[in-house]
Amino acid sequence: MAKLVKIKNTGVDDTWAGQLLIQNVYHVLSEAEAFLWANKSDVFDSIADGTLVVNNGTDTVDDMTPYNGWEWLSGDEKLPISDLDGTKLAVHTSSKPYLEGKTTYAVWTGSGDNAMNGMMCDGDMLEFDLTPGTAEHAIDVKYNQAMNGRVWIHEGYLKFEGGGAGDYIDAVVIAMATPLQTAVNLDLIVTDNWITYSTGGAGTGTHGFADANQIVLVPRPFSNDGDWDYDGTNLTPNFTSTGGYKMADIERIVSKYMNKLPCRGTSNNYFSMTSDDTTELLQNYFLRITAHNVSDTTWFASAIIEIFRERTFNP
Repeated sequence: MAKLVKIKNTGVDDTWAGQLLIQNVYHVLSEAEAFLWANKSDVFDSIADGTLVVNNGTDTVDDMTPYNGWEWLSGDEKLPISDLDGTKLAVHTSSKPYLEGKTTYAVWTGSGDNAMNGMMCDGDMLEFDLTPGTAEHAIDVKYNQAMNGRVWIHEGYLKFEGGGAGDYIDAVVIAMATPLQTAVNLDLIVTDNWITYSTGGAGTGTHGFADANQIVLVPRPFSNDGDWDYDGTNLTPNFTSTGGYKMADIERIVSKYMNKLPCRGTSNNYFSMTSDDTTELLQNYFLRITAHNVSDTTWFASAIIEIFRERTFNP
């Protein structure tokens, strides 16, 4: 049996979704009408302000809340609600990360955190000066996740002035080097700067980890040629080189999201590099933005990054 949906206008005679509703008279909606009405913003607004009352088929049930009335009309399915005030529908895609029991905030910044004291967005400004004889100008954007919480990269904004033929900017995410020592717990072997566990077992290698908190894994999702496996808790050697991760004693590029963005001429204003995606910048990873002076001339560029993070400033 089809669900019976009745709707009543408690205000003056008016029209919704092409249907005239007389004051205080119930109108029975067909299933097709209910679907149509559920997609009308003016219907939702009138339910929200109490002008329209949605009923489940019994005239005595007039006290359904505005949200429940909308939910009943749209088919008893729970609709996504915005986290701004808990009453409005969420009607657009959001790249904001959600963490259980925490809040994340959008932040626009022209720098990373201070490398010395960890103060938020107090690092080097993303301003690039190119002159003849300077092939490139790179700036590292590092965030102190241990001090200030997790960070996600969302979008970027770029402006340039006086660029010549072939000049461009790119950006890469880099995994920091895993620090090693050669005094104790020599369980590791280093070959071409890649770190593996010695096949002879504990104590038969040439190196050991210097700091367990600075072990940096380089993901290998496409090649699956890693020497380590990691399940989120346990790190184990993979002696068949089919693991999900590698490890290096030098910096390694993990991903490259901005590839040769041309900077010829002058942009006048910032242009945005929009995206629906958001990528977490993990602890011991950082972003390196580089301006390449192919024309070997004098020109300038600056950048802004939109990120999400758990804190917005250091009180």
